[in-house]
Amino acid sequence: MPIPDRRTSGKEAKNAAKDVFSGDKGEEGAFQKAGKFVLSSKLWEHSTPSKTTLQEYCKGFPWLLMWHYTNDSSEARAQGLHLQVHAVYRVSGQMPFYLTSSFEVFLQQAEKLGLKKKLRTGGITEFKYEERMTYEGSDDPTAFFTSGERQSMILEMVNDLRAVQGDELGKIKFVEGQQIVPKLLSEGVVEKMFPLHNHDDLAKLRKNWVSAFFKKQPLDEICQYFGVKIAMYFAWLGMYTKWLVAPAILGIITFFLSNRGEATRDWCIFFFNIFNIVWATLFLEAWKRKSAELAYKWGTMDMPSDALKEPRPLFRGDYQPSEITGRIEAHYPSWKRNIFRYCVSLPVILASLGVVCLSMLLCFEFQRWVDGMENPPKPLKFAPKVALAVCIGLLDDNYKKVAYYLNDKENYRLQETYENHLIIKLVSFQFFNAFLALFYIAFFIRDMDRLKTQLAALLITKQVVGNVKEALVPFVKQKVKEWKLKKQEAKAKKELDEKEGKSKTGSGGNEKTDKPKELETPLMNQAEIESTMAEYEDTFEDYLEMFIQFGYVVLFSSAFPLAALCALLNNIIEIRSDAFKLCTNLRRPFGERVENIGTWQDAMEVMGVIAVMVNLALLGMGGSVQRMFPNMTVTDRIILIVVLEHLVLGIKFAVAYAIPDIPEWVENEIAKMEFQRREALKGTPSTPKTPKDPKAHTLV
Repeated sequence: MPIPDRRTSGKEAKNAAKDVFSGDKGEEGAFQKAGKFVLSSKLWEHSTPSKTTLQEYCKGFPWLLMWHYTNDSSEARAQGLHLQVHAVYRVSGQMPFYLTSSFEVFLQQAEKLGLKKKLRTGGITEFKYEERMTYEGSDDPTAFFTSGERQSMILEMVNDLRAVQGDELGKIKFVEGQQIVPKLLSEGVVEKMFPLHNHDDLAKLRKNWVSAFFKKQPLDEICQYFGVKIAMYFAWLGMYTKWLVAPAILGIITFFLSNRGEATRDWCIFFFNIFNIVWATLFLEAWKRKSAELAYKWGTMDMPSDALKEPRPLFRGDYQPSEITGRIEAHYPSWKRNIFRYCVSLPVILASLGVVCLSMLLCFEFQRWVDGMENPPKPLKFAPKVALAVCIGLLDDNYKKVAYYLNDKENYRLQETYENHLIIKLVSFQFFNAFLALFYIAFFIRDMDRLKTQLAALLITKQVVGNVKEALVPFVKQKVKEWKLKKQEAKAKKELDEKEGKSKTGSGGNEKTDKPKELETPLMNQAEIESTMAEYEDTFEDYLEMFIQFGYVVLFSSAFPLAALCALLNNIIEIRSDAFKLCTNLRRPFGERVENIGTWQDAMEVMGVIAVMVNLALLGMGGSVQRMFPNMTVTDRIILIVVLEHLVLGIKFAVAYAIPDIPEWVENEIAKMEFQRREALKGTPSTPKTPKDPKAHTLV
């Protein structure tokens, strides 16, 4: 990226900038070179940077953001954002921008966002700037807000920068009131925006979390560093892993007792199936209560209305005043989205699922044909399995592209809504992809031994491949990137030494340059190294992997009772491998505030209902009921299975209804804070305006 030197004239600077930002994006490939927003968590704690140096250094550089931040009358100055430019990266040639703010601004922003903080008298409530001294730790600027909270507030302030009439950048024209930075991110003008890792906090997490294999997860520290959304995922994964202990132990007992004869095996499988159904129900209800406790503790219970949240960066629509806030915002009519969803998305998804089913059934029939041969050639024996693996991989990759495309076209306003509908699309496909082979073996071929072998193979293979793919491969890739960067750094340093008349032996080392001291930085710094790291792609893939595993455990573990044990062992490693991935290989993500795990809870509850039907059907189709009650006719057995199914579903829903979603102590704390708030309002004297007040109004 050509960046003008401090001594460069304004005209030369404009010409240099034109090399980057002029031309049409589609035809000339402009905007391909872009700067980075690098948000430093350490810098946020400090005061305003040197404004003079910034203006002189960037004089004439026609980047809208630079103009916006250096303009005294800009909204950025009004809301307390400040910008620092240290130096152009000599290795990659990119310009980093460090955003800062003051503690006073953070206090005001906390009230605006409705952050909840702990009172000195106990309890957690929304922060009020006028009552800031009543909150615990409010007199300590370094500790009152966590680094994750500061990042979130900076991100909100950055995203809240809005264009005024006439703002434009090249061929990008801004509508009055439009968010500037999300637009530039979507156009590729701003390449990345991310917070830097804090080495002290990261070292502490590596010691107490990544390396502490059998210790309790430091959920509060995870929340403070990575945000509520990621901490909520690890809290769910930790609780799910603990709950797997019970079915793992019972599965081991069932596995050994099953070898003592058919009668013993049938009764063991029957009780094991019923246990799995009840276990899944109790686990999901217990998690609801746990997530409510965590949401209250982390201050995300009763989040603001969706209508008050900012739209996601890629949301498109006609700009008009909001009916709620009155501000200029993009608006997209819901009827357009519904027409596309039901007339395009739904038929495409159903057709895609049909292709998946047909392709896999053809592979299964190919396998049956090969198995029916007396002495098939060895390559032919493996051909159906290879064909199935290739088919699943190709269909998976292509369906993901289709799902993302359809979801983008549906154009959801909020990121949460966008993710929920994407979850529905991908989970539908993954359900068929992961379980169709097992359903085929269980209910069409009716081979329980083959079902056990297939389930064991799927569990073990997915777990090993998943951990290698998620943790080891990204780690190796990052190390290769760092090695390449070091080579580039050495080359750049050598060129710089030669340019300044220095040699490796130290000759000419006394020569001086007129480069400003504040612009001299090491060739490679933390921001440049972290900018090369891979981006954390949210918790979506992690939840999806666990969702499939949960299905294996509750649907078909009667065929392979050790499924829960395999899942337990995998998850003990999964927690630390996911932690290793976050603390080693990836850029630090912005913290997000969520109330629970969202649609994943609904998906697992649906899986629990399906588990009732599948487990009881396996009892009937696998011959267990016939052996347990040999005098029953086929009709009687079907009636028995149906009655059992309805009975178990009734018990399941009754248990779910009987267990409150929110613990009593949390409800009491919320009620206590609401009572105190109402009492405080009663004690606040109202001061009506007198007729002498020029701002007073007279009601007639």
